[in-house]
Amino acid sequence: MTQSDLTVPAAPGPMRTCIATGTEGTPERMIRFVVGPDGEVVPDLARRLPGRGLWVRAERAALERAVEKSLFSKAARAAVKAPADLAERVERLLLERPLADLGRARRAGRAVAGFVKVEQMIAQRRVGLLVVADEADGDGLGKLVATGLPLARLGDATSLGGLFGREQAVYVAVARDDAGGEFIQRIAVGAARWRGYRLNSAG
Repeated sequence: MTQSDLTVPAAPGPMRTCIATGTEGTPERMIRFVVGPDGEVVPDLARRLPGRGLWVRAERAALERAVEKSLFSKAARAAVKAPADLAERVERLLLERPLADLGRARRAGRAVAGFVKVEQMIAQRRVGLLVVADEADGDGLGKLVATGLPLARLGDATSLGGLFGREQAVYVAVARDDAGGEFIQRIAVGAARWRGYRLNSAG
């Protein structure tokens, strides 16, 4: 059995056009930006900020092109500032959102870190989602993939470890949700969105 990354499900809704590629997609496949009061481009991952939305595919390469080619100014029909590090900012924001949800799961006693604890939760048939760091590889990863449980890569061992008060954590398990799986879905979709953004890089 081979590992398959979770993907962001397509959702019905209005289509948006990417200012960098000209392709259309649902808002779930895009990242919304607005122009702030100071004329600087601001990412709006929650799609709640006021103002006209400027949409870019949720891919790092597309955002880098929009910044490099001054496409935000063209789309806004005004001279706006797009920070040179906007792609890095967006990547951090995309990572912070699912990590915050995972942190809440830990505080609620619904997430554990460390391979032994993960195996114990699997044996108890409580696992709804496995989360692994980018460094995960080899037999440990293979054993988790073989369980057939949903698995998402999210951040590195240091960022995961920080949620659990330890220097590093490579393997994390999140208990099944009691109310329909919405909480796990947020973590899984957020992780897939972050990973998809990184994989679609110009580099």
